Amino acid sequence: MVATADTTRSFEQLYADELPRLVPTLHALTGDRASAEDLAQDALRRAHEHWAEISSYDRPGAWVRRVALNLAANAARGRGREARALQLVRPAAPVELPATDEALWALVRELPEQQRHAVVLHYVEDQTVADVAAVLEVSEGTVKTHLSRARATLAARLAETSGADHA
Repeated sequence: MVATADTTRSFEQLYADELPRLVPTLHALTGDRASAEDLAQDALRRAHEHWAEISSYDRPGAWVRRVALNLAANAARGRGREARALQLVRPAAPVELPATDEALWALVRELPEQQRHAVVLHYVEDQTVADVAAVLEVSEGTVKTHLSRARATLAARLAETSGADHA
C-alpha cells in the first residue's frame, strides 16, 4: 500500500503525540535519558515501518507503547547479562542508594518486568488501570495485582533502606 498524505499526516500526529510521553516512561524504566530517547525513536521507527497495518488500530499509541516496553525489557536483559559477566571478572562494590527520587526509580527498575511496566505506565504516564491493561495486553485485575505487589515490594525495600540509613 502506498502511503497517502492522510496516512503520513496521521503517523506524524502519532509521532508528535507519543514521543513526549514515551521518553519519560522509558527514562523511568532505564534510568538513562539517552537510552530512553533511543528506545522511543526505535519504537516509533517500527510503527512507521508497519504503519499500513497499525494505522487501522483503534489505539496505535498502545501498540507503540507495547513495542517500547518490549525494547526496554530486552535492553535490561542485555544489561543484566553484561553485569553478570562482569561479576565473574571482578567483584561488585556495594552501592548505597541515597533517599532520592532516583533511588526510588532504581528500586522500581529491580521489580519484575510486568510490575515495573505497570508502575511506570500508571505513575509516570498517569494512565488508568484500563489503559495499562490494554498496553500490557492483560486484564485490569492483573494490572491491579501488579500495582499492589509492586507497592508492597517498594514499601518494604524503602523501609529497609531507611532502616539502614539510621543504623
